[in-house]
Amino acid sequence: MASKAILFSYTNYPELNANLEGAGVKMSQESMLRHGSFTFDLQGISRAASHQIVRHRIASFSQQSQRYVKVTRSYGYLKPPGVPEDLKVPVEIKGHRLDLNFEDVMDLTRQAEEGLVSKGIKAEDSRYLRPNAATTNIVMSMSPRQLIHFFNLRCAPDAQWEIRDLAWSMYAAVRLASPEVFGPLPAADESDYIKKRVSIVEDLVRKGENGFSKTQPGELFRLQLQPLLELVHPVETFVRHY
Repeated sequence: MASKAILFSYTNYPELNANLEGAGVKMSQESMLRHGSFTFDLQGISRAASHQIVRHRIASFSQQSQRYVKVTRSYGYLKPPGVPEDLKVPVEIKGHRLDLNFEDVMDLTRQAEEGLVSKGIKAEDSRYLRPNAATTNIVMSMSPRQLIHFFNLRCAPDAQWEIRDLAWSMYAAVRLASPEVFGPLPAADESDYIKKRVSIVEDLVRKGENGFSKTQPGELFRLQLQPLLELVHPVETFVRHY
């Protein structure tokens, strides 16, 4: 299952600057970084990734509830690509040995959670069985300044693979939506890895500009990043056109 990074709301800087200049106000580059806002809908990401994201404190978050959403409608999981499909590990349950792969364990936790709910246990208590691999959806809003800080940390080669993929997808989205604010990442000056990938994003955004400009206002444009960006897992990137 592919994750999704959807940039669905953001400051329209050309319109904002035109309105301000009409009122005799000129906004500096630093002011644009402080006062803008970008809102992402991140779908199908793991709880492990969402826990990392919400540690960025200067932001606003709204996360899907595990308490009120039924298990059958919300339960999914994201398997790390580094775990082979055929890899099984031995577990022992009351003297019985079983060899289980990753999918088996995820299915067991789903069945157990659904079983508790069917026995009358509250969903808010049954969800304690849910693993970090369980998927969730989260809406995140940040200013450009905080997003650049986020990208510098999470686009780095030593960042955890899932949040790194999400960060590169989000960076590509804002580069397309607001090129006047988001340029090459400052971290590219110190990292050849980031510098190379920033260059790839620039090329991909340039190729997508024509299709984005022809997208109807309010509609989503899908920005193709794979295979050139070489993400570890599939992340679909969308930008709403104003």
